[in-house]
Amino acid sequence: MRDLDREETYLADRRGLALELRDLVGSGPVPKEAYPGPHAALGYGEGWLAARLSGLPDWTEEGTLFVLEGGYDLGEAAALALVAETERVRVVRVGFREGAAYLPPSPLAPYRYLRFLLLATGQEEALSEVDKALLEERKRLTPEVPLEANPAKFLAYTLLERLPLFYAPFFRPLEEAAQSLFARIGKSLSLTPPHSALEFFLTGLEARHEQGDPLAAVLLGEGEAVRLAKEILETRVDAVAEVPPPEGSRLAQAVALWYRLAWTAYYLALLYGVDPSDPEVLERLREAT
Repeated sequence: MRDLDREETYLADRRGLALELRDLVGSGPVPKEAYPGPHAALGYGEGWLAARLSGLPDWTEEGTLFVLEGGYDLGEAAALALVAETERVRVVRVGFREGAAYLPPSPLAPYRYLRFLLLATGQEEALSEVDKALLEERKRLTPEVPLEANPAKFLAYTLLERLPLFYAPFFRPLEEAAQSLFARIGKSLSLTPPHSALEFFLTGLEARHEQGDPLAAVLLGEGEAVRLAKEILETRVDAVAEVPPPEGSRLAQAVALWYRLAWTAYYLALLYGVDPSDPEVLERLREAT
């Protein structure tokens, strides 16, 4: 088994994704002006999570509509931007398409889209809290922090050769965000439960543990739903990993957990011996859509 505390393990990171993870806080485009309210946000691809985290509605008849063109929208983002543009609604495009506020593609782009939205809508205090939470997380997640003090490395070892099942009852979109991170960075398949998660755990996984399915439940957050899920899943999966949130607002907690999962996916890729950066085929797919 590869050792995450040895330098040679990191040779697989050919494009230096660890540096991007380390320097994520404060990166990304900055709005050049104030945008009139009310505000709304449509998010696609890499911008989808930021739109959900912002809490903004997805449409407005006046004010400013932010269209986060994160790719894979098959032209829908551009079409809706044209439909929305009126004398009463201003459309602000953010992404890597021509004419948009430029934001290069990256599996870490959700933070940058969110940062742009928070600055553009006058939520500097919320952004400051998010950044503070990420900087605190960074202190114990980087490669030089040894396994025994690094929760991301420890979780990566737990998920090695297992199929993660993500459950985040306090913010369900975090589950799909985790899937994206583990697919793009960790090169690893993962699962999320349907809307009625506890019912699914209780029935859909019945007796699977006896057949040796290598499932690992990752419970994100805390509270009664997490406690019940743990009680059910302990006899139905191979391992249960609890990932409690740091202190702070719901937004800061969600982004901090996303950041820890990004590091976990990075370490998992290294344990599999693969490059955690995007493959060229994904770049070609992005260009085609």
